[in-house]
Amino acid sequence: MTGQQLKVPEAGKLLETLLTLLPERSRTSIKTMLSKGQILVNGEGVTAFDHPLRKGDTITVLAKGISIARAMRSDARETVEKAGVKIYFEDHDYIVVEKPSGMLTVSSGKEKNTLYSLLNAYIKLNARMQRKEDIISGVAPNRETAKVWIVHRLDRGTSGVLVFAKNERAKDILQSKWKELVAERKYVAWLEGSLESDSGAVQSWLMENPKSMKMKSFKEEVKDGQLAITHYKVLERTRRYTQVEFSLETGRKNQIRVHAAEELGHPVAGDEKYGAETSPIRRLALHATTLVFRNPISGKMLRFTSPLPESFNKFLR
Repeated sequence: MTGQQLKVPEAGKLLETLLTLLPERSRTSIKTMLSKGQILVNGEGVTAFDHPLRKGDTITVLAKGISIARAMRSDARETVEKAGVKIYFEDHDYIVVEKPSGMLTVSSGKEKNTLYSLLNAYIKLNARMQRKEDIISGVAPNRETAKVWIVHRLDRGTSGVLVFAKNERAKDILQSKWKELVAERKYVAWLEGSLESDSGAVQSWLMENPKSMKMKSFKEEVKDGQLAITHYKVLERTRRYTQVEFSLETGRKNQIRVHAAEELGHPVAGDEKYGAETSPIRRLALHATTLVFRNPISGKMLRFTSPLPESFNKFLR
């Protein structure tokens, strides 16, 4: 068990109880321990001197090194969230986050401020602090290399749910069995103009132009082309725009953007690359709202839903 365990003999306030249970400690020393996060009550960190206790509660006094390690892990998570990235889920094998618009998933050149680099630093620090805590606690530390692995990507302008693996095995399994493990993958976009049909599906072959770096859609199969299938459903209509939900059968580069512009004839608002003429929210109006997949390691079905960005409401106004 990590730390010194103390049982609360009777109801009272935390500071006074600690003074009774730790007679060798001064009031100043105990206040310092509280302020540095060394005190847990029933497994939860507490810093308030007057925190109420009940008879039978468990107080854990952490070693100073452990409390520092946990504080650094907390700070690392806060750094990620301050960058606009929400962490939805994390276990030994995967981390699921919400990527903000404008951030690259991974660098394609000299770009350093990417989601990959941010999460990689977070995972590495977490692992280092966990090893420190394990050593202090007398537990054999995990010496595996800590890093994140790319499973899939979102375009720079697209926001929403994204999953990374935390080890190569987890990455390989999820990628190789992507179609059978991913039960749902949805996006919402605002398209320019009024979409003619309320729902439907688009199938074409996509191929990248090496000069323009743009994807091109072909209705018939072409050499080196990749089959792309996109389902769509209209959610809302305004005078100038249509809000559409997209479901992907395949995950090709720029798939929704190309199909919206070239096959449906209505580019995603803000998508200058594929012919959009307007950008009312000054970003690509595309958001990955839903990702549902079975964790191949634990076997659990995981569902993540990201709310639409507040800026999307501007289309309704």
